[in-house]
Amino acid sequence: MKHLLLLLAVSFCLVSVQAQPEKKQEAKEFFFHQRYSEALAVLNSTRGLVNSDQEARFLQAVCLYNLNHLDEALALFQQQIKEDKAPYPECWFYQAKAYHAMHQFGKAAESYKDYLRRLKNNHPNRQIAWEEVRRCAKGMDLQYKPSEAGVENMGPEVNTAHDEFAPVLSQNFSNKLYFSSIRPGNMGGRRNVNGLPDNRLGQYFSDMFSTEVVGVGQWGKAQAMHHLLNSPQHEILLGFNQDGSALYYFKGWAPETGQILIDTFRKIEERTLTSDPFRGPMNTALGDGTPFFFNDTLLYFSSRRPGGYGGLDLYYSSYSKGRWSAPKNLGPVINTAYDETTPFLARDGKTLYFSSNNSSRSLGGLDVLKAVYNGRAQRWTEPENLGMPINSAGDDAYFRIAKDGFTAYFSSSRKDSYGQRDLYIAYFNHFLPEMELVMPVPPTPPPYAEAEATPKVQETISQSRENLATEVPESQATPTAEPTGGSSANAFPPFYFQATDRVLDADQKTQLDKIASLMQETPGLHLIITAYHTGQLPLSKRLFQGIKQAEIAAGYLMQKGINGTQIFMRCGDAKGFNLRSGHYSLEFSFKKPEDAPESLVVPTLETGLSSAIPSHALNKNLLYKVQIYSLSGEFRGSLLEEYPDAMIEKEPNLAYYRYTLGAFTRYADAEAFRQQLIEAGQRSAFVVPYIYGLRADKMMARRHIIYFPDLQHYAN
Repeated sequence: MKHLLLLLAVSFCLVSVQAQPEKKQEAKEFFFHQRYSEALAVLNSTRGLVNSDQEARFLQAVCLYNLNHLDEALALFQQQIKEDKAPYPECWFYQAKAYHAMHQFGKAAESYKDYLRRLKNNHPNRQIAWEEVRRCAKGMDLQYKPSEAGVENMGPEVNTAHDEFAPVLSQNFSNKLYFSSIRPGNMGGRRNVNGLPDNRLGQYFSDMFSTEVVGVGQWGKAQAMHHLLNSPQHEILLGFNQDGSALYYFKGWAPETGQILIDTFRKIEERTLTSDPFRGPMNTALGDGTPFFFNDTLLYFSSRRPGGYGGLDLYYSSYSKGRWSAPKNLGPVINTAYDETTPFLARDGKTLYFSSNNSSRSLGGLDVLKAVYNGRAQRWTEPENLGMPINSAGDDAYFRIAKDGFTAYFSSSRKDSYGQRDLYIAYFNHFLPEMELVMPVPPTPPPYAEAEATPKVQETISQSRENLATEVPESQATPTAEPTGGSSANAFPPFYFQATDRVLDADQKTQLDKIASLMQETPGLHLIITAYHTGQLPLSKRLFQGIKQAEIAAGYLMQKGINGTQIFMRCGDAKGFNLRSGHYSLEFSFKKPEDAPESLVVPTLETGLSSAIPSHALNKNLLYKVQIYSLSGEFRGSLLEEYPDAMIEKEPNLAYYRYTLGAFTRYADAEAFRQQLIEAGQRSAFVVPYIYGLRADKMMARRHIIYFPDLQHYAN
């Protein structure tokens, strides 16, 4: 886009250079090399040049536009349109660009159309203008839709009046970010397109930088990486391997002549002058770039290689048996005749974020889109625009979500920046479920079955219990061992066990057969299996052994034809209670479908059930808890012992176990508890509601606000 606008401005400017005043020629030379500050300074330094020369006035306005002085630029374009005898048609185009950058999409569209009226039918810029009109229509469609995130600039310690882009999060430190920048002070100084020093008209090449959090919401001054990594050539940091022990970066005099290298953070005395080459499937000579490395087994990247759909396309390659597979195009749902670039794959291995300038999908230049791979249908969902304020009239790209699931980083050329592209942070209102922490992540990314190697993820857990907002659950105030219930209390009594992982006996199987029959007869009925374990084992082991026993019961039901999506399992902390018989138990309750007939009588938290611990905090019709982790197995650590009301939950069709803390009947209390956990280091913490024992999403919460008004605070 930047080069396209440049062509519009200079196509008619570079004529009869010898006949032009020396100062104007100098300004045009700077302008042609995108040195807008220098060009503007020359134009302003020549008394009377701008006032007497139409071309100089136009150049002045375009420089102001490119330097983000939109109000001044817009006023000058409007003045030229009004006062010049024969204004350049591009005055209307740049007037439209200024309105577009201000997100005044209606005015921008009208100005683009005014520009089109002044072009001949065969003019090559007609297609460009119509593309912008379509983007304005997309902007009007998205402008007033509710936003799921807030966006802020990372500030002057990180961003400059020059170019910052390609943010990459540290694998091991949540408070550290890497990025690339083209700015003064970079190695090698200004250079021309051939890589030769040129202090007058040359540009700086990109170097790699890092920044760290130095206070609440404050990022420290950017630091250039070591001189054995940065050089007079272009260096662009691309990513890290899974455990953070190696970084991938691009190095070269030009995008098509460079290569991807690997650095392994060796000591200074062990370093060589060059890093090791990446032996992967990418070829920069084919236009390959912007890679994203997923769990060391999968690589997404953009490319202009032959056989694509046009512009940049997204490709993938998987690592198996010591080598990378041949790159494959992601197909026509993702790729179009426009540019698709800067991919990011979320932790679930199926949610893809990328940027595209497709005028039917974008409100400006490159916009961030989201698509999800449907394994059953073997296809991607139609990409969805993330909307404003993440996207803008500029180029929004390099979008990457942090491990906390609430924060994302990206670069943008929007006109409220400090200069060209700046780095921005997006803060999402709610946790992004595709970023649930699963340890280890199952190696099942789509649409490639050949990926191998289950990665290992290590998380350091450090917590403080000071100033926690907690409430004393009834279960601790009035311990009891006798089950009670309503009219259906004895329909499905609890199971009691003496030993861990015990097989089901004949009576238990008979009861499960009845449950299976009931669920098959009642579509939409959900079963909640609740486990309690009161043995002398550590809490994490009690919870895990309890949920494993629940899985045995769920497995039996699934063998009887019950869909796993109808079963929800949980095991709560039963410390301080004594079960009637045995060390642990299973109990069964239901969440009835909303259209269930009144004649359907099943044990629910609402109507009463036979519970092993009826006064336990889990037996609330509405309950809020705070999720801290999703793991592929048993949690190992002391965290669960340090906070109240720990619980593990599982759904048969999910490969991981969720761990939650706290138990609250008001959303405000749960949110206060979440904030305390975040301050103590649990940045992935988020609030989850449970309605009649079943985990609820936002849609389910909205449907139940009439019964539980407090849910409006969660749903909204």
